[in-house]
Amino acid sequence: MENKILKCIISYDGSKFYGLQLQPDKKTVIGEIQNALLKLNIKTYIKHAGRTDRGVHALNQVISFEVPDFWDIEKLKNILNQILMPGIMFKKIQITNNFNPRFDAKKRSYRYILSPYTNPFVDNYVTFYPKTINLSLIQNALNILKGRHDFEYFAKTGSEVNNYFREIYDAYIIKHKNFHIIKIIGNGFLRGQIRIIVDFLLKINENKLSLIDLELQLNKKKLFNKHLAKPNGLYLERIWY
Repeated sequence: MENKILKCIISYDGSKFYGLQLQPDKKTVIGEIQNALLKLNIKTYIKHAGRTDRGVHALNQVISFEVPDFWDIEKLKNILNQILMPGIMFKKIQITNNFNPRFDAKKRSYRYILSPYTNPFVDNYVTFYPKTINLSLIQNALNILKGRHDFEYFAKTGSEVNNYFREIYDAYIIKHKNFHIIKIIGNGFLRGQIRIIVDFLLKINENKLSLIDLELQLNKKKLFNKHLAKPNGLYLERIWY
């Protein structure tokens, strides 16, 4: 029986899972999707565009897998959404050829949301940060990060990659209502890179670190800080192909 390759855009609430990738005895996004497919007698390997850690959300994650040719993709999407709700939603499914969601990606964007207020109904989806934010200072720091750099000092220890060079195309911070949103667009990101960057930015905002410190760490002259900002404010926003 022939199979067809599907490209799927999904969104998920990261607070409900121990990350994207399969883990033994842990509830993960890929694990839940795999279980849902098995209920439909579909045994397949799921590829993804990029892992997200426990508590990190995705608005438009991209995955790919094969299904038997007889499946109607709109029907499949509806059935999967019924099984997977709440927490995971298939937004779009399309048939493709020789598609690899990770290696075919051209650029990715993440957003990080900060709130000065705590609220039990939104605390899983924003990071509580009650301090005043200096927008111009944070923007100056983000400007330093733009371009192609070796981000080894902004990656989780133990990251398995061929090299640490990544290019940031754009990075900015905006205020929207009561929220501050940091957006970073690049050709790819290392494990923990966005969260380490955000934590560094907040320490600059609090005068615990400086723009010079950021430049020194970016150029691998000195390591000041590799702490991770909380995961709940982070969203994988979009992937371009």
